[in-house]
Amino acid sequence: MDYRKFSQKYAEEIGGEFREYDETQSVIIVPLKNGRFQTVTGHIVTHSGYERELVHLKSKVCELTYDVPFKECLEASKEYPYTKFIVEDDFLKVEAINFLVNLNENMVKEMIMEIAHHADDWELKITGKDIH
Repeated sequence: MDYRKFSQKYAEEIGGEFREYDETQSVIIVPLKNGRFQTVTGHIVTHSGYERELVHLKSKVCELTYDVPFKECLEASKEYPYTKFIVEDDFLKVEAINFLVNLNENMVKEMIMEIAHHADDWELKITGKDIH
């Protein structure tokens, strides 16, 4: 799967925006209900142990300066087929990771939308705003 070409096409399909930073990093701005948007980043990296390419899909929820209900976030994670909560660079984020060879376009669409919806839901719940 050529993730870059796929994500560019998918952004157009959903009425979003695609931005490419380089061969391994891109962004899809996903339109959501009520005029909200969520930014989902895609990073292609080679796993050092398996020596295969991974796609890391991530979206910011909020800075850790907010009162983050970590227990609720972790409990909610069990309901998400693809995503999990992580803390990275002083942000609470939602992330999904998989080997590119294991993915098809429908799975990646589901992953992107799941990340966008859950990150946005939690962003609104924690901050009351549309930040990311």
